[in-house]
Amino acid sequence: MKKTFQDWIGSESFENGQQVETEFGTLLKRRYPEAREATLEEQFKHIDWICNKGSIDVKAMKAVSRGSELQDQLIWLEFKNKVGDNGWLYGEQDYIAFEYPMQYRIVPRIALASLAEYLCDISDMVDHASKALYRGYTREGMADLLSMITTCDLMTLNPQQLPKDASVQD
Repeated sequence: MKKTFQDWIGSESFENGQQVETEFGTLLKRRYPEAREATLEEQFKHIDWICNKGSIDVKAMKAVSRGSELQDQLIWLEFKNKVGDNGWLYGEQDYIAFEYPMQYRIVPRIALASLAEYLCDISDMVDHASKALYRGYTREGMADLLSMITTCDLMTLNPQQLPKDASVQD
């Protein structure tokens, strides 16, 4: 049975994502007091927060495959969304903020998209999420196109860091 957005609302994954976005916003406002949550219209463009540095899409830590533990060594990338349209990698946001245990790492979306296109051979399709490192993966019953890169790959973009501990300054 094909899942819809309505099926996702209220799920554990949805609730975790909402909590992470809220936490990020609280930390962002400490650094940029003018920061604000995105409007519903902006959210459809993959924007969660806006400050004077630009618009930001927040990504919670994810498991490699459904039912496994959350982890911070591999990062899922969405080239196409579940209906086959451009994924968040090609949204209108300026930055992507990835959650890590001690901080958020923030990279320019355009630089991340270029890195992903360079590293990932999305035409080399695999049939299990666990095999999607640098390869294409589509979930059963969806029209999405996903891949993964490593945290080490992300670090080549020299991300800005937003510590979760307010006493830590970067």
